[in-house]
Amino acid sequence: MEDNSKAPRLVASTGNTYSCSIVDSRIRESERREYNGVTTGEGLDPGLNSKEETLAKRGRGIRTEDDVEVNYFKSAQWTPDGTTLLTSSADNAIRTFILPPDLLTDTSPPPLTSYTTHPFPTPINRLTPYPYFALSDPSTTLYLSTPSSLPIRLLNALSPLTTPVATYNLISPTTEAYYTPSSLLWSTQNSFLAGTDCLIACFDVSRSGEGPATRMPTIPSKRHKMKGGGVGMRGIVSALSQQPSPENADAGMLAAGTWTRWVGLYDVGGMGGTVATWGIQEAADGEAGIGGTGVSETGWSACGRYLFVVERKSRGLLVYDVRVTGRLVSWLVGREAETNQRLGVGLFEGEKGTEVWAGGTDGVVRVWEGVGMTEGAMERSWEWKAHDGMSEMNYEWASANVAADPVSSTAVHSSGTVVATCSGQRSSPELWSSNGSESEESDSSDGERPEDDSERDSDSEQETDSEGSSGSGSSSRLSSTSSLSPEPVSRSPDNSIKVWSL
Repeated sequence: MEDNSKAPRLVASTGNTYSCSIVDSRIRESERREYNGVTTGEGLDPGLNSKEETLAKRGRGIRTEDDVEVNYFKSAQWTPDGTTLLTSSADNAIRTFILPPDLLTDTSPPPLTSYTTHPFPTPINRLTPYPYFALSDPSTTLYLSTPSSLPIRLLNALSPLTTPVATYNLISPTTEAYYTPSSLLWSTQNSFLAGTDCLIACFDVSRSGEGPATRMPTIPSKRHKMKGGGVGMRGIVSALSQQPSPENADAGMLAAGTWTRWVGLYDVGGMGGTVATWGIQEAADGEAGIGGTGVSETGWSACGRYLFVVERKSRGLLVYDVRVTGRLVSWLVGREAETNQRLGVGLFEGEKGTEVWAGGTDGVVRVWEGVGMTEGAMERSWEWKAHDGMSEMNYEWASANVAADPVSSTAVHSSGTVVATCSGQRSSPELWSSNGSESEESDSSDGERPEDDSERDSDSEQETDSEGSSGSGSSSRLSSTSSLSPEPVSRSPDNSIKVWSL
């Protein structure tokens, strides 16, 4: 299936800067910045005064959680002007990588160095850049982020400081606790949408420190015994996307997906009425046979006719024709994404129609071309191995038994000539201790659990959405086979950003 003639060329990478523990990655990042003369941002843990103090603490045998937790990239996305990559990492930091203008002409791939690093006190659930982001105009270089159990923040990506430009509150009316949105979307240049439990909230950007200007529940009442009486869709709104509209960019339908495996369409960018809601479980598990445990992403074809639905723990992707409610047109097979970790999907309008770019838990990026042109199951058009970890000891044994790191994001540049990928998963720097046993890893997101069918008061039990987890299931496989190894095996993860020329 792989077409070697299409294999992209690597043009830039972060290398092994982040393929280590969190504290080591901060030291490496600081050294690379010093070498490249980058002085903005905060490369080290804000709780530490200097790299020397970090090394001194380590020399005295002082170990922290950051010494044993591997840093990895949860997500990466292009800014709308195509000049910059915004990333979210396991160390609760958002990084800005400005790509050099001679990226495609440089004969040797340059190392990527973050321009700014914004540390956050809690894990970051979602991140989205301002739709009119332009590197030439610093007043527009903004992004929204949703740190867990804190207000939504608007920050300037180029600022060396993490002082918010504005904050927005999404608070439970009963417990006064902060809701942590599981989805974010700029609906217009002056407003954005945030999805949480049975609610889509619309915020006015100019009203800093305030709550939503409009609330749109996805069910009539959360207090009803049947959670809406069978009307609408219940569950945490985990995905939001707006339909392209040639006549009016702000008037396309809003597509929302939930962890309970429902999809809803709403008129006029979500501010109108409900167009339709339907469950996808029967289509994914039965007709397509690709599985899934909850919608992690939705997307649209450029014509606005086809809706793409991406799930966690899924072997494919669903394609719907929105002109007929709930009509499954086709499904993409062979995605290899059976993990609770969010693995982002890229969309691009190519010569053959819509292209879907999706990374898997095996480090491979797969591409489907002409999606929507045919019905039924659709095999990938081509693929290439983008990310792979390396074993420091006993490489032959480990390469056969250790899974590669998942491709957590695949972002296609608007020009269609460049694609960015990032990888990694939650783990410790050493997969085995000295006695050959592995520390336990959970196959679920941190604090994020898709809702079950049991009734609960979601106001008092707000769930959060941490994008990273071991998820791929490699840990359980390693644990069962570790006794076969004559010595401990240490695997160096491929936690990196890579930029490819097509």
